[in-house]
Amino acid sequence: MSPAAMGLSRAAPGGSPIPLRALRRVLARGDAEAELCAGLAQRVGARSVTLHASGREAMRVALSCLAERSGRREVVVPAYVCFSVPASAVAAGLSVRLVDVDESGRIDARHLAQLPLANVAALVVANLFGVAEPLRDILPISRAAGVALIDDAAQALGARSPEGPAGGRGDLGVLSFGRGKPLSALGGGAIAWPGDPPRAVRHAPVTARPLPAALRALAYDAARWPALLGVLARIPALGIGETVYDADFARGPVPGAALCLAHALLPELEAGNRARAEVALELAAALRRDTGFSPILAEPGATAAYPRLAVVAPSAEAREDALGALRALGASRFYPSTLAQVAALRPHRAGDGECPGAERLASRLFTLPTHAALRAQIAAIAHRLARVG
Repeated sequence: MSPAAMGLSRAAPGGSPIPLRALRRVLARGDAEAELCAGLAQRVGARSVTLHASGREAMRVALSCLAERSGRREVVVPAYVCFSVPASAVAAGLSVRLVDVDESGRIDARHLAQLPLANVAALVVANLFGVAEPLRDILPISRAAGVALIDDAAQALGARSPEGPAGGRGDLGVLSFGRGKPLSALGGGAIAWPGDPPRAVRHAPVTARPLPAALRALAYDAARWPALLGVLARIPALGIGETVYDADFARGPVPGAALCLAHALLPELEAGNRARAEVALELAAALRRDTGFSPILAEPGATAAYPRLAVVAPSAEAREDALGALRALGASRFYPSTLAQVAALRPHRAGDGECPGAERLASRLFTLPTHAALRAQIAAIAHRLARVG
């Protein structure tokens, strides 16, 4: 059935348009690197920030530093998480140990407490779906075992829990500026440090590239047009919408174009997060009222960035029906599987324990965009899901 026949109109599948005022800031003079680092440090409560080629590279550097400091050679990561996290660990020369997650994608503290942690350098808290994951149950376990905590705010920059801002609640914070992130500079990443970063991770000053940054921003806005995106998505080399495991990625500092875009977009972060949260909460309220689908939201007293709204279907079959009904609006499985199913990761895993919570979540989860254009579709989405659920 076509989207029109279902009462739906096509909309961009994700991300928010880059406003004209941000494009003007791209071309403005100033020290983009120093101002971006200072702005990020202030938002996550860090002493200093270093910029890197991507979120994956930032995670690799962070894990390498923690492994060198502790002499340990393993990292614990959630069994359902972006494939880039274990890829970064493997690129750092570490083994990956999986910890199970609950129905919201958060680390299962009971399973974490059962893992052998003597050789674990770090535990990665993923803050999936832009929701700042509570640390009250897992932090005592990691501290007692001498395991450092990496607060990964790739999806959750600007979100907060009672323990503080995502990205600033652990021993190190990791940020990503990739497509679809709260700060979407189409590339680049960062590490938030509670103290001064080691000399080995400090790069020479990056040359800003404002003109390529502006052109990339314009191309990104054009690509959000659904008809054009549909054409681009059919080009395999672009990898649009794909999640792949790849431990061979670019090293080094942030690209000059991504630096300019991140600097220009940082002042938009709070307003953008609020706008997406409004859409996410309206959509979540409609789903709770009218359907059997369960949105994943921040706990009371916490806030979320909601780059996408995560929804858990009543069953795997209902999830597939929902994806078929809402694909025109950018409904997505999110990650294609748990990490236990990634064949290329198996030689690098420490332990073979099962993670049934992650498997259940992966079979029932899908996500929806939260940009402003989706607001007009909320009633139709809820109506359609009520029929398929």
